[in-house]
Amino acid sequence: MEDDAPPGVPEWVVTYGDMMSLLLTFFIMLVSLSEVKAESRYRAVLDSLQKYIGYQAAPVSPEGQNFPLNSLNATREVLGSHSKEDPGRGGVRQQSPEGIDLYVSKIREGEAVAVTRPVLFDQFSSEILPQAAEQLREAARVLAGKPNKLEIRAHTGAKPLPAGHPARNLRRLSWLRARAVASFLESAGVLSDRMRLTALGAIEPLPAAGDGSQPQSDRVEILISDLFQEETIGPRENSRP
Repeated sequence: MEDDAPPGVPEWVVTYGDMMSLLLTFFIMLVSLSEVKAESRYRAVLDSLQKYIGYQAAPVSPEGQNFPLNSLNATREVLGSHSKEDPGRGGVRQQSPEGIDLYVSKIREGEAVAVTRPVLFDQFSSEILPQAAEQLREAARVLAGKPNKLEIRAHTGAKPLPAGHPARNLRRLSWLRARAVASFLESAGVLSDRMRLTALGAIEPLPAAGDGSQPQSDRVEILISDLFQEETIGPRENSRP
């Protein structure tokens, strides 16, 4: 009696599968090579057309004084940059005349905070009220003897002045209020050199309160800065390095 064949796939099936894989790989290579050849032909056609009709030009510049698009040195000269041939003048054709000070220094403004609550005034008035006087005396006790700069910012309401008012306009009224506060602080022991007066008029109004009441725009604010008095005064020679 003959022995039974071993279980599994016959050997010819494996050979057939290998042949199919090779054929599939062959056809894939043919397709890939044909695409590369087509792309190269397409590029060759484009190159021929560009040589015949020319390349695409840049956008046309508007009429007027045009600068050459392919000249970087000319553009640098227009922008003020210097070239290696002339590094001494910074690209400026003619050097400007010298001024009084050859050095430029930046004055540090400093951060300012409010010393006290705003000093309130009656409408159209620059007279210091009794309650405001007590408030200013308390502020002067805090500020006296300190070297920090002060800014006195005076404001007014938006309502125009009545006819014949001595201040003539709102900006002048705010200046009178700032000067009144500065004079009061000076009489209480604060040096006048520390104070800078700013008259703003009605350009910085306060927003309306949530309960509908009118804001107190007739006010003077006293701000103290971390900038010292000595940093903003002195002869010109001391400001040069």
